[in-house]
Amino acid sequence: MNYKERIAALKVFKAAITGGDTTDSVSGISSEISGWEGNACLKFDDYVQIIKTDCADISAKKASFLSEIDGRISQIQAIFDMEVSLNRWRLGMVYDSEDSTNNKNLIYYSISQADLDSSVRDYLLSMIY
Repeated sequence: MNYKERIAALKVFKAAITGGDTTDSVSGISSEISGWEGNACLKFDDYVQIIKTDCADISAKKASFLSEIDGRISQIQAIFDMEVSLNRWRLGMVYDSEDSTNNKNLIYYSISQADLDSSVRDYLLSMIY
């Protein structure tokens, strides 16, 4: 899997996670019930508090996980950008100053034979004009 494929897969994964409904929508729920009688009220209050805590915890973990995915995407993009930058010199090489078509072919060959990630290679090859 090349850099661009990894980034695309992570974005699809992130979208699937983001699309799931794990928002903390219970934090504002009250355990007050008018006319409540008996001792079960305390247990109900405890239950509501547990649910609120669990929902807040799940939402925080989801946000943290999504942030880690964003960080990984940024790392992969930075590696891609660095490899492009380190190999951009190949585009300006002059192998044959007499024949521009042959020179382009030699640049193409040079990039094609280089030990590069396929997404970096494809990007550099698309820059030959």
